Amino acid sequence: MSEKEHPKEKEHKEHIAKSVDKAAVKAAITWTLVAAGIFAVVVGLGALAFFGYDRLYSNRIFPGVRVLGVRMDGLTADEARTTLHASIDSALTNGVRFSYAGREVALGSATVAQDPDLSRDYVTYNVDDAVNAAMGVGRSGNPIRDTLARWIARAKPIQLAVATNIDTDGIKSAVMKSLGNDISPAQDARIIVHWDAAAQDARVDVQDAKSGKSIVWDGAMEALRRQAATLKFAPIPLRDTVTQPTLLSKDVEPLKNDAEALLARAPITLTYVDKVYPISKEQFAGWVNVVKTNGKLSATIDPDIFAKQIREIAPIEVRAQKGTLEVKDGKITNFTAGSVGISIDDAATLKGITDGIFTTSTFPIIANKVDASLDGSDPEKLGIKEIIGIGTSDFSGSPTNRRKNIANGVSKVNGTIIAPGEEFSLLKTLGSITADQGWYPELVIKGNETTPELGGGLCQIGTTAFRAALNSGMKITERRNHSYRVRYYEPAGTDATIYDPSPDFKFVNDTKTSILINAYIKGDIITYEFWGTKDGRKVTVGPSQISNITPPPPKKTIETLSLKPGQTKCTETAHAGADAALPYHIDYADGTVHDEVFHSHYRPWQAVCLVGVEKLSDPAAGAASSTTP
Repeated sequence: MSEKEHPKEKEHKEHIAKSVDKAAVKAAITWTLVAAGIFAVVVGLGALAFFGYDRLYSNRIFPGVRVLGVRMDGLTADEARTTLHASIDSALTNGVRFSYAGREVALGSATVAQDPDLSRDYVTYNVDDAVNAAMGVGRSGNPIRDTLARWIARAKPIQLAVATNIDTDGIKSAVMKSLGNDISPAQDARIIVHWDAAAQDARVDVQDAKSGKSIVWDGAMEALRRQAATLKFAPIPLRDTVTQPTLLSKDVEPLKNDAEALLARAPITLTYVDKVYPISKEQFAGWVNVVKTNGKLSATIDPDIFAKQIREIAPIEVRAQKGTLEVKDGKITNFTAGSVGISIDDAATLKGITDGIFTTSTFPIIANKVDASLDGSDPEKLGIKEIIGIGTSDFSGSPTNRRKNIANGVSKVNGTIIAPGEEFSLLKTLGSITADQGWYPELVIKGNETTPELGGGLCQIGTTAFRAALNSGMKITERRNHSYRVRYYEPAGTDATIYDPSPDFKFVNDTKTSILINAYIKGDIITYEFWGTKDGRKVTVGPSQISNITPPPPKKTIETLSLKPGQTKCTETAHAGADAALPYHIDYADGTVHDEVFHSHYRPWQAVCLVGVEKLSDPAAGAASSTTP
């Protein structure tokens, strides 16, 4: 039987237990405070490191960021932009190069033309977006994520890609021109109509098919894209493949009788309203060809030949005239509606001929009306009542064809209405850049020859539109500067290059009313007036800040057999390189502000001249060289 515990002994045990509990609590509190202190120190050091690092690289790219393999460590946006442009220019010093059959096909970095508007880079980079992406590394706004990103970049550099555009069509055209007769396409068998002037009759023969050669481009273009992504350009081997014709003599021979039967129906007569256009048998014979429609061959009228010649035979088309405004003291005093145009419907006219050729010899020309871009509506109902911005450019010294093209472009832009919220596309407004649309050619160097190409003066149209859009406070959605500085477009940074199909110049009408472009020429000055309704926005443009001026490379000469020996034809003059920054500031009526800078990089550009010789000093190199700066 256990003895009863003594009261004093019980009290002693309780005292010891309470002391142990107090010590445990005190120890727990102490360690908690120590842990909190350590945590606070760590957090403080981390915050100090984060904010100190952030301050150290304020407005600079954090270490470990690479763009196109180029180090961006510690660079400001402007420094990064300059560094990237310099690296790109250096990489493209020798241009885009290919090799074929043991020789080099050197294209340079861009096409060269008498008119700078036709010169364009083979490879272009979106440097501004790349620099913005580099500046954004480690700046997401999340401290933990940003800290990790910054330290990871130091441990393993972050490689940023750049949006790159390769002018595949221009490259292919230049290469094929340089290779000349070494590459010839396959020729289909076809019907040949011989006109016998003495007998005043036609004879139908069949021309045999021929095999040919073509360049295999897929692998070559992929190699060029890899080179462009690493700024390591080197000759790219080209390989060819034998191409076979799709139409053989046995396919075409059965159609000979059909062609003869068709020719027997000539001559024919075309009519439009009260006008008559006789088509002789000789003219009609030039239209006959083998055409494949829905997989079926037939001897009929070639639609492409017909479309071209019908406009020469029957010049009935009339361009729609845009409406005009008479302005006095900044107010609309008179409005004249545009006039309707006439356009030949090729397909409908041709269908009428082919469907009825064996029953009649007279056929109507089918034409459609083309509405004027500005009709007879009161312009003030659209909000078109005052000038909201003006853009001008000077084309003094332009040659004849360039002047014709500028006048043609201005007439196409004049009267254009842009609805609220609509995106304006200059290329869409200008339409097809073809001879039948009023465009004249200028010379472009391809190989060691000059080739006529349409579209000189287009950039005068684009530059004027860019300036008017800026002065009107529009939202610019697509604009690219020229490869090099052009005297027509000074001051630098205020130009916009366009070329069909790209690049384009685009902007959005972000006002609440429509905009009308009133475009005209006085002397050597183009003026675009943007008419609409002022909404209180105030715009400040420029001035352009020019930097990094670099001298042009030495003049380059190209031997050619197309000029008389000793005769020289310079297709391009030298231009110094430079960078330009054009500030664009808008204060809106609601108090909001828009700030933007349009950055332009102009490469140093060498003078290029063709020199006539009796014999090329290096025939292989001469035939394969398309030299450009």
